Amino acid sequence: MPRIACFGRSENGNIIVLFALFLPVLFGVGGAAIDYGNAVRIRAVEASVADATALLVANADTVTAATEAFNLANSQLIASLGDQTATGGFKVTGNWIDGSNYRVTVSMTMKTSLIHLLPGMPKEIVVSTATTVNRVAPVYETSAPTLTQLSPEAGDYNRVYMYCYSSDPKRQKDADAGRRGLAPIADNASPPTNYDMSKVPVCGQNEAVSYMLRNVRDARTTPSRWNNTGSDTYNYFTDIVIDTGTRVQTMNMKGSNMGTNASVDVVRYPMLETIVCDSLKDCNPKSSGGVIPDRRTGRTPSVAKGSCEEGKYMYYGWEDRPGGDQDYDDIRVIVTCPKQVKVVDKKIRITE
Repeated sequence: MPRIACFGRSENGNIIVLFALFLPVLFGVGGAAIDYGNAVRIRAVEASVADATALLVANADTVTAATEAFNLANSQLIASLGDQTATGGFKVTGNWIDGSNYRVTVSMTMKTSLIHLLPGMPKEIVVSTATTVNRVAPVYETSAPTLTQLSPEAGDYNRVYMYCYSSDPKRQKDADAGRRGLAPIADNASPPTNYDMSKVPVCGQNEAVSYMLRNVRDARTTPSRWNNTGSDTYNYFTDIVIDTGTRVQTMNMKGSNMGTNASVDVVRYPMLETIVCDSLKDCNPKSSGGVIPDRRTGRTPSVAKGSCEEGKYMYYGWEDRPGGDQDYDDIRVIVTCPKQVKVVDKKIRITE
């Protein structure tokens, strides 16, 4: 008992108790410095890899070359930081903000050493960085469709137009919504109108060839109504954007009534089927050895997700009215996948 009382009065004993109480805090503060140093080291490696990957993708002339840049990035991260499978591995993602600006993000989850001993501090933290590069905006060769076929049996008059659509967000805010050079290329008149293909637009930087369907209700046999712009006429724009790296085409289809300007819900009632064909022969119905669905009403249309690389073809199959019989063959258009005009000096630079 006297020893216990003595210990209670001893300053040495108090110091030991206080040290024991503050030991986790001391370790936590010291661990914070260690964890901070590790995070800085990891981020430096990530930044170097992000820079290299963004530059490689922006400079790639083919989809294969762009894909290989990501494989190389993962290999470099593992070589520098080791395998991180236990915490989910490395995440390397990239996207084209528009046709000329590309952004790469690199991240990984790092286990903390001692900082988690401090109240409220995590056992894992995400370390990430991003790089944005700019290059000369791509230009794609403009070519007329290989095939246009509009049903002559439809009650409506249908006309297909070509135009150039800009992926630049600033252009899309202009009065023309980023669309220019609207030119007719085919219709379902009997016989079909022979349009002058020399008048189709030539698309420039950050632009992609897109298509518009003009539908005049119940007017196929009444030529005097074909150019009506009233409430019986509808426009449907495809507004195509091409991913500079993967060449995947995204369509932001919009529809409206020309007379009332009321929008048409083309999401609830899809009007367009898109399929990438490896060859022109593949753009035939399955019953003829191709990949296009055979005629059947009530179908859900396919939406192309694959790359429309040079040498391939894109098939468009339209309904001329939303909520129609859903066979998606009222209008058929086949076009070659656009060829990117090669640029010797892409003027690539890191902007962020």
